[in-house]
Amino acid sequence: MTNETNKSVERRRVLRGAAWATPVVAAAVAAPAAVASGTPTCPTCLKAGTLLGGVTTSQAIVAGNTGALAFAGVFGLDSSNCDLSLFQPLYTSVVTSATLTMSDGSTHTGTGLGTATGTFGQIGALPGTWLFSGIHFPSGAYILNSNPVRPTSITATVNVILIGLPSLIQITCPVTLTWNLNLFAVGAVTAPILGGAGTLNYTGTATPVP
Repeated sequence: MTNETNKSVERRRVLRGAAWATPVVAAAVAAPAAVASGTPTCPTCLKAGTLLGGVTTSQAIVAGNTGALAFAGVFGLDSSNCDLSLFQPLYTSVVTSATLTMSDGSTHTGTGLGTATGTFGQIGALPGTWLFSGIHFPSGAYILNSNPVRPTSITATVNVILIGLPSLIQITCPVTLTWNLNLFAVGAVTAPILGGAGTLNYTGTATPVP
């Protein structure tokens, strides 16, 4: 009888220990899943946008057949098609690079980039006055719709900093945005023997590339 009693007590101890252990294991498995589900991911809805109807102007002061072009206020980040329940309304955009391509195939790196804030669900202006220097402007007459050289596109890399809902976790989402430029200048650049100098006033539009 003593042996049977001891075995019975031991079985009850084992079962009681198993009953306590099972919920602990379940909770340990469920915790990582809950954390993972609350971690925001970068949205795929962010794209290039424009402000001011996409109309932009720029002036080049040319000397020695070299000048610079500056652009500001027209380029934007479009989040209007995003799910507004995913992130807090306020976001930060940091422009890390910008490249201008001219019709002769040359490319130029921008300076004057910056940081700005915007409202998620709208088109927000990207910061800075983007200046592209060292551009070669051939001598000759620049007539509307007929230019020796003109800007054709700008591509920018932007870090968009978002705060997820309901987690309040901050994430940084890098996006590459491109705009096609339809810009032509009025003016003239003198021959190199005369200094390759002049003033060119570019006017036209920027169109976001989807």
